[in-house]
Amino acid sequence: MLENTSQLSSLQKSPGDSTYKRHKPEETDLYKIIEQNLPIFQSHLSNADISLPAFVHNEFRSYLRCGMLKHGFLRVKCDGCRFEHLVAFSCKLRGFCPSCGARRMVETSAHLIDHVIPVVPVRQWVLSFPWPLRLLFARQPNTLSRCLAIIIRAIETDLINRAGLTRASGAQTGIVTLVQRFGSALNLNIHLHMIALDGVYTVGKSGKAKFHSVKAPNQTELRTLLNRVIQRVVRRLEKEGLLIPDPEQPWLDLDFHEPMDTVSAASIRYRIAIGPHSGSRTLTLQDPLFIRTDKPVKASTANRDGFSLNTAVSCQPYQRDRLERLCRYVTRPAICLERLTVRTDGKIQYELKNPFRNGTTHILFSPLDFLSKLAALVPLPRHNLVRYHGVFAPNSRMRKHIIPKRSRRVKRKEVIKTDKTFEDATSQDELMAPLSWAQRLKRVFNIDITLCPICGGTMRVITDITDPDIIQKILDHLEPQPPPRKRVAAIQSQNRL
Repeated sequence: MLENTSQLSSLQKSPGDSTYKRHKPEETDLYKIIEQNLPIFQSHLSNADISLPAFVHNEFRSYLRCGMLKHGFLRVKCDGCRFEHLVAFSCKLRGFCPSCGARRMVETSAHLIDHVIPVVPVRQWVLSFPWPLRLLFARQPNTLSRCLAIIIRAIETDLINRAGLTRASGAQTGIVTLVQRFGSALNLNIHLHMIALDGVYTVGKSGKAKFHSVKAPNQTELRTLLNRVIQRVVRRLEKEGLLIPDPEQPWLDLDFHEPMDTVSAASIRYRIAIGPHSGSRTLTLQDPLFIRTDKPVKASTANRDGFSLNTAVSCQPYQRDRLERLCRYVTRPAICLERLTVRTDGKIQYELKNPFRNGTTHILFSPLDFLSKLAALVPLPRHNLVRYHGVFAPNSRMRKHIIPKRSRRVKRKEVIKTDKTFEDATSQDELMAPLSWAQRLKRVFNIDITLCPICGGTMRVITDITDPDIIQKILDHLEPQPPPRKRVAAIQSQNRL
């Protein structure tokens, strides 16, 4: 039942306090912006003959319900002091919701660390595409999947060759690809984060897997690999009729007929999508102190024709904490609420994590343009953003030799009920058992949702409430109240003894 908890990204806690406190989404700037401007945004779209898909409208509607007690909640009670509080349901969508995005970040990163990536050297490969391909891949995710298979095979071949082996030897590597759709300025930016093993596996006659590590690729090797990737991707797009060959400059055959084309293209090019200033550049704030004129060439980066390949980040086998932070980074939500503010003139200001080369530190949006940026970030339904390749693939014969399995003797219900944390686990069965949502909260954010803030006892889910009439009655008349002071003092004195 605890899997229904919400509002993870902005859970509030005081120093030294690990108890859960409900985040109020209706008090955030993001919620207020969407709630106040969504009807106006829909009206402008109708006037411009732009109809957003149903899944985008559902994203906005569901976000306005996410974390709101009036739309359903869980009743959680302490067995000791009878203290109660309510836990609101979440939307569980993949677009721009910060809390659900943070929850997915925690779940994915914990799964990768505990059940996918073995204890071997790991390197991150980041591949960025030119602007036209970003629009193409946003419109046609199946095309991205086919190009991704080409990219993965090129990287696998490169690792096998640098390990001094061949594909005929049966050598394989493992890669987890995370398709990231956003940039630091809330722009639509389709790029790939690939967490790859820094080496390859082979299986000997004994049936045991052996890992062969490789050195970091130099710039010459990166350039060669990037050229190979570009050639194969271009050849594939030409074969599908999407890329028209030209002696001077190839060009994509894209017709803007889909409802999201205008919104997506404007988001990619840092343009305003709708309104009286449609097509103009997005307003920015610049600081001369951050202007960078030099452009150092990094040995871990290769660039050509709008493509960029970077391999600067790596993790050694003993750096599992660093690897988990990396997994959280590549699976993070699109919006950071701490960097979002509403100015006195009504403009929405979003702070960049790292200033641009021209000194840009903040991006300014009108409310309508901001909503169009959010709409462009919503992925298509049933489009998987996490892909497993090589030995990590579900159908890989080598997977059973690489990926540790959870013991069948451990029952899921028994694991969820235990109060042990990840660090307190003593057996291999406990380490490989699936973590409950409460355990993941405690592991990542040091927040224990099962801990009573009054007496320190165990909080237990009583029931879930979804009936609107009952919800309203509970919110009106059964507001959770702390137990009497005398009872709390008695419980605390008993705990001291």
